[in-house]
Amino acid sequence: MLHWLFQSILIVTLVSMLVVCLLCRLLLSPKRVSYEKTYKLGIQKGEIDDSIFHSIIKEELFIQSYHGYKLHGMFFPVEKGKKVIIIAHGITWSLFGSFKYVEMFQKRGFHVLLCDHRYHGLSGGKYTSYGFYEKDDLKAWIDYLTEKMGAGVFIGLSGESLGAASALEASKRDRRVKFCIADCSFSDFQSLLRLRLKMDTKLRLYPLIDLVSFFVKLRHGWSFPDISPIKDLEKTKTPILFIHGKEDSFIPLQMTLDMFKRKKDNKKLYLVPRAGHAEAYNTDPKGYEKKVIEFIKDIEQAWLKENANLL
Repeated sequence: MLHWLFQSILIVTLVSMLVVCLLCRLLLSPKRVSYEKTYKLGIQKGEIDDSIFHSIIKEELFIQSYHGYKLHGMFFPVEKGKKVIIIAHGITWSLFGSFKYVEMFQKRGFHVLLCDHRYHGLSGGKYTSYGFYEKDDLKAWIDYLTEKMGAGVFIGLSGESLGAASALEASKRDRRVKFCIADCSFSDFQSLLRLRLKMDTKLRLYPLIDLVSFFVKLRHGWSFPDISPIKDLEKTKTPILFIHGKEDSFIPLQMTLDMFKRKKDNKKLYLVPRAGHAEAYNTDPKGYEKKVIEFIKDIEQAWLKENANLL
């Protein structure tokens, strides 16, 4: 009897470990769309004009991350000025997913830096960390731009989904960030995983998420609760524009509403009817641009007054 019980416990333990390892691999190493394919799909979706992309002035960049891998970006300069925005893409994609925003910001006098997250595009990194290391990578880009452009540089962050969560995490920690645009970010990664588990499998195996998180902690030194854009959001002074599609079926609208409520001041909210996940701009490009420009206008004017002698 005891022998049978021991065997049963051993089998259950081994199966559980196998499931945890599999889930860990699926979460941290999701199948990515190749760099070249994201460009082609961008053309098919109407987000990239091939002739414009090849004729526009740009500079391909590689810098070193603070975690030992290369980071890839593409810099689109304007004629003059010290305003620059860093734009981060969503999970499994590449910087080409952010090209649709370049013209909008360049018209406003912004240099634009599109960046590939770790494990994506042409950047290094063995796995994605859903914002834990990505926030440090954004800091590396901020450090690079500060050195490149000198004193008085006006830096903003923008992102979709994973990019938005990373931008929020970075903006909470770096006072050099003058504003942040967070489009369809999750508020808390562990809460999102539990929600997706319930919606995708109809199961409430929440301890399984905790086990995977524990395994990630043992192997990589961080855990899912460490990724929480909503945490301490009420303490940040960085102005934030929260954007979310009302028909988002992947990251619930409520997560953005919760973050908007948590932040005390210096905040705006833009909810886009009929827009699914990361589809706010494509659904209403004119409305999107209008809200973004309105948001940064006052922030920009205050900065111009403070730094007139540096321009």
